[in-house]
Amino acid sequence: MPSLKPTAADAVLVTGASSGLGLETAVHLATRGFRVFAGVRDPAGAQQLQAEAARRNARVELLAVDVTDAASVEAAVSTVVQRAGGIYAVVNNAGIQLRGYFEDCSEAEVRQVIETNLFGAMALSRAVLPHMRAARRGRILLMSSIGGRIGSFALSAYCASKYAIEGFGESLALEVAPLGIQVVLIEPPTVRTDIWTRNRNVAPGARNPASPYFRWFEKSERMVDRLVASSPIRPPHVAAAVCRALTGERPRLRYLVGRRAAAFLALRNILPFEIFERVYFAQVLRYLTRGTN
Repeated sequence: MPSLKPTAADAVLVTGASSGLGLETAVHLATRGFRVFAGVRDPAGAQQLQAEAARRNARVELLAVDVTDAASVEAAVSTVVQRAGGIYAVVNNAGIQLRGYFEDCSEAEVRQVIETNLFGAMALSRAVLPHMRAARRGRILLMSSIGGRIGSFALSAYCASKYAIEGFGESLALEVAPLGIQVVLIEPPTVRTDIWTRNRNVAPGARNPASPYFRWFEKSERMVDRLVASSPIRPPHVAAAVCRALTGERPRLRYLVGRRAAAFLALRNILPFEIFERVYFAQVLRYLTRGTN
C-alpha cells in the first residue's frame, strides 16, 4: 500500500552527514523543506557541514550518532522523535571503505567495515521501525552501491557489506510493506568525494611491498583514481535521487544513479555470465597483472 506523501515538516535523520554524500544529502533535503537531523559521530568536527548549510541558507540540526554503538543509535532516534514528534525517514548513509586485497586485510579491519556498513544500518532501521509502525508510514533508505551488484578488485570487504545491504533491504521491504513503510536502496557508482582523498581507508597490509598482491594493488589504485576523475556523477546527483525516493508517492525499491552505471549493469544482466566475465573481469585482470607477475 502506498504511504502518505511527505510534508515539509517531516523529520529525516541522515547519518554520516559530516562530509561527502551525507553532507550533500542533508543540506539538499533541508533546502527542499524537510526537517533534517544530521547525524555525525562528533558534532565538534562538523564545521564543513555547518558552513555549507549556512552558505545555502539551509537549517540542519546536528545530532551525535555512532551507528556502531547501540546506545548512541537509540538516543539519536529518541531525540528526533522528542523534538519533531515522530520520524518520517532515515537515510542510512554512514559507511566506510576498505581498500586492499582480501588477504592483506586483517579480520579486525574487515569486521569494522561490516559493523559500520551493515550492522549500523540494521541497528538504525530497527530503532526507527516501532515509530514508523505506530504512524503507519515511513521510509528507510539504505545507501548501497554499484559495488553491491558487481564485485571489484581490492574492495572485497566493502563489496561484501554492500551485497549484504542489498539482501537486507530487499527482504526488509517485503516485511514492512503491509505496514505502510517503504524501504529503498540507493545505488551510486564511483562518486568523487573525500572518501578517495583525506578519508581514503587503505589496509596497512596492502601497502606492504612484501605482499604478493602489492604490485597489483598499486596498479589498481592508479586505475581507480582515473575512474574517479572521469566519473560524471557528483554528490548532488545522489542527493537528488534520495530526495526523489523520499517524495515519490510510490518509490522504487532501487535507485541506480547515473547512466554509465545503469548501462554497465544492464550489460551484465543481458549477457551470459561467461561472456560478461570475458568482456569485463578478464580484461581488468589482464590489465592489472600485465608486467607485474
